[in-house]
Amino acid sequence: MRNKLKQLFSDSASFAIATMGNKMVAFLLLPIMTRHLRAAQYGDWDLTNTLTLVVTYLSVLGMDAALAFYYFDAKDEQEKRSYFTATVLFSSGICVLFLLVTLLFGDPLSRLLYNKPYADVMAIAIAATVGAIVIQHTLALARYNRRVWLFNIMSMSYVIGSNLLSVIFLIYGQGGVRGIFFGQLVGQIAVAAILVFLFRREFTWRVKKKHLLDLLRYGAPLLPTMLAFWVMNAMSRPMIYHMVSESEAGIYGVAFRFATMVALVTSAFQLAWRPFAMSIKEREDAPRIYSFVARAFLVVGAFFILGLEFIIQPLIQWTTGKPEYWSAYPYVWMLSFGTVLNTLHLIVGVGLLIQKKTSTISKVFIMAAILYFIGNFILVPLYGNWGTAAMTVVTYLFVVLLIYRKSQQVYPVAFRMPSMLAFLAVYLVTMIGITWIQVNDWPDKWVYYVVATLINIAAVFITGVFRLRSLPVLFRMMPKIGQKR
Repeated sequence: MRNKLKQLFSDSASFAIATMGNKMVAFLLLPIMTRHLRAAQYGDWDLTNTLTLVVTYLSVLGMDAALAFYYFDAKDEQEKRSYFTATVLFSSGICVLFLLVTLLFGDPLSRLLYNKPYADVMAIAIAATVGAIVIQHTLALARYNRRVWLFNIMSMSYVIGSNLLSVIFLIYGQGGVRGIFFGQLVGQIAVAAILVFLFRREFTWRVKKKHLLDLLRYGAPLLPTMLAFWVMNAMSRPMIYHMVSESEAGIYGVAFRFATMVALVTSAFQLAWRPFAMSIKEREDAPRIYSFVARAFLVVGAFFILGLEFIIQPLIQWTTGKPEYWSAYPYVWMLSFGTVLNTLHLIVGVGLLIQKKTSTISKVFIMAAILYFIGNFILVPLYGNWGTAAMTVVTYLFVVLLIYRKSQQVYPVAFRMPSMLAFLAVYLVTMIGITWIQVNDWPDKWVYYVVATLINIAAVFITGVFRLRSLPVLFRMMPKIGQKR
């Protein structure tokens, strides 16, 4: 068990190099954007990102999850190539169809979404998404083959290149929102072409119909999950945009961008988790490993957000440079914690993936999306961004609990869920208290930060999430980045 956990942590640490680099680039881009875009323009940019997110979900159609399963289930290399080729061609082909629809009907669609003509921006953004989808699948293959450094180099080249070009077109080309997406188009198509060349031997000229159907049968039931996930991540932007104001949507976009800093923890882990979880599913000690990982992930994610909360207010002020963005800081921890909970559902629901019960996950997310939409519809007009941030935590907690319950019915794992929930209760109370102190500008905040940290450290052990004797085990499992096994 210990060796397998070290493998997971080592892979996560290795993939974190690219994740950290990518997030740092995005973070450095933020002050440039806030200084060259008004809050309303930032709202336009954020809404367009939401559009590309939806297109990505509908194009990928759960094929990424299906490829992760069948790649390790394939009998030989030729079968693996067939599954990989089918995934890339299907997903990118669907995205091209969306691009054609945008070129034909972009004007009325843009007036509906933005209340102004924005068809060219939509078309550029979706064209860039075609390249992003090819990159996503080819880099996934690099992960499955544990070609860590190739993954890191190409992932960072993709992000740095496209963002650098976006800055050039934004500042020197004075392209505004349009220039940002044009830079992404050039950068992402170029990197996609390079990756296709590098992985040319992994493609096959012949794709068996059975392999495509296997992928669709596994992935298509996840489409409702993707759509529900879109509702929970994307619908809040247009609701704030239209029900409150464009500027408020821009402020929410800034808060969301800072919240993605937690992806330094979650993204690297997700990249390593799915192939790792599938590769050990036949081991006798797999349930023990899944349990340990779930508890460790929750604690690490919670303390990362706690530390971020201590510095978020001055960080946003220094980074954005404009007072109109400074009110974004109270929402960051709630949006960040939603990301942690969303990743946690992949761990506590691992049994549903192993047993191919992906339709169950879809049903849970549909219910969650309805809950999220109704909550936002009621709370956004009354409380603006506060309503959306609060519903993010509530909805993803609902997802974790329901998926945990469903997964236990088909693949029992002793996650110590009562202990995890007790820790969560303590954690959420302290985070709400810190937010209250910050909003009301209490003096000597650092005293309360120290107290909150000590309370949460004690809660980890008092609630039974971990026992003190587990600490030496954790330290012994910490691997060196890139360590060979």
